[in-house]
Amino acid sequence: MPKPEILLVGTFHMSMNPEMVNDQQEEIREIVHSLKKFKPTKIAVEKPFLIEEEMERKYKAFRNNTLTPTYDEVEQFAFRLANEMDLPSVYPIDEMVDMSKPSLNQVFEWAKEHQPSLFKEIMEVQNKLKSMENNKTIRNILHYLNDSDYSKELQRIYMKLARVGDRQHQVGVQWLKQWHHRDLAISANISRIAEKGDRILVFIGGDHLHLLQQFLTDSGDYKVLSAKPYLPQ
Repeated sequence: MPKPEILLVGTFHMSMNPEMVNDQQEEIREIVHSLKKFKPTKIAVEKPFLIEEEMERKYKAFRNNTLTPTYDEVEQFAFRLANEMDLPSVYPIDEMVDMSKPSLNQVFEWAKEHQPSLFKEIMEVQNKLKSMENNKTIRNILHYLNDSDYSKELQRIYMKLARVGDRQHQVGVQWLKQWHHRDLAISANISRIAEKGDRILVFIGGDHLHLLQQFLTDSGDYKVLSAKPYLPQ
């Protein structure tokens, strides 16, 4: 049997832009239709196991036409795609990790106060990412999030964050430990649902793509695919 194939689809949190979700329902349907080309046997989403029962209840209601999708990428994308592929369930693969010791905001505040030149470097890369962004349509956002250039620039920010602090206070490294913990756990959770011959489509926040691609590829157990060819042009 062939290795399981994993398609990582970087998304954004739709609750941040409900008006766009309302206005672009047809585009969302086009994206779902295009992703059907992958022919997933399982769909995994960025939700924790703690709400698995609630998510199963909602998915069942969606399949029975008694649930209108909310401003949630899981309901807008994953439920629709899973239903069209006649899949019985959607798998939660996120991990609950305390990201507050320190928080990302505390890392930025430290850099701003103690390392202003490094803070400036970080903001320059962040501004470059924003300049690359074309967020007028959901389709454009997904192409942007799943582009290798976006991933490379985002990784530059993380490596600069590692330099925030000093030998007594590894502020940036401590935050990145939390981030790596979460992504390593997510990759392990994906592995736990993978079986020979599976084609697993994972809807995940775009910020997680780089590490998940690295962890899953480095395992040698999966064929990890780019989402770009499966998105509508």
